[in-house]
Amino acid sequence: MAGTPPSVTGAPLPRAPTLGGALRAGASDLFFNSWRAVPVNLAVGAVLVLTLITWANLGIVAGAAVSVLAAPPLAGLFRLGGQATRGLDVNLSDAIDPMREAPAAVLLAGVAFAGAVLVLSANVVTGLLVGGILPWMVSTAAAWGLLATLVLGFAYWPLAVDPSRAGMRPLARARLAALLAFAHPVRLGALTLVLAVILAASTVAFAALVTVSVALCAFTACRYVLPAADRLEAQLAAAAGTGAAPTGSRP
Repeated sequence: MAGTPPSVTGAPLPRAPTLGGALRAGASDLFFNSWRAVPVNLAVGAVLVLTLITWANLGIVAGAAVSVLAAPPLAGLFRLGGQATRGLDVNLSDAIDPMREAPAAVLLAGVAFAGAVLVLSANVVTGLLVGGILPWMVSTAAAWGLLATLVLGFAYWPLAVDPSRAGMRPLARARLAALLAFAHPVRLGALTLVLAVILAASTVAFAALVTVSVALCAFTACRYVLPAADRLEAQLAAAAGTGAAPTGSRP
């Protein structure tokens, strides 16, 4: 069945994903689906610009509130990446399916990540500005927390909109993302650092950031996270001795 995790159909599980392979596959997905991905990436870029303007004029808290509006188009990009990863047809209309299916879950995830990034970033900056051993310790801990939040974000969004996990509850998807991050912290950390570098480099050529860079990161994350999650679910089921199908495949 197209789009179904391999562990469900009885077919061999895919090999453990590699960062280089995910980057190549993500770039290929973006190339063949650019006309679908670019409009959605532009929507994300428009929200980022609005966020910066709001931040500059009304403060960081107002900017963080506006950034939540990026969640719907961001979920749409990851849905396009999920469709490509699962070997399904990719259509521009797929980008609005996450908001059709679970609008509250998408917006709540946006609020959660925006709030976490706001608090942790403020702690990093405050600790560096104040100076001293204790503030620097707080700043260091917040920086590690910010990295962990980014790792969890890149693990969560592909699973949150995975078309092969349509019957999986949002909390179960979040739990699987957390388990995946705990099971492969170094690998997902490396993925996060590479994608963060791509996004940071794109800010120099801002046109790339608002047109293709976010889409490239979303497609690459899907190519890495979804096969890894399929493998982890199968391993957990085998360890439990149940032989049950992965949670994400159940209707």
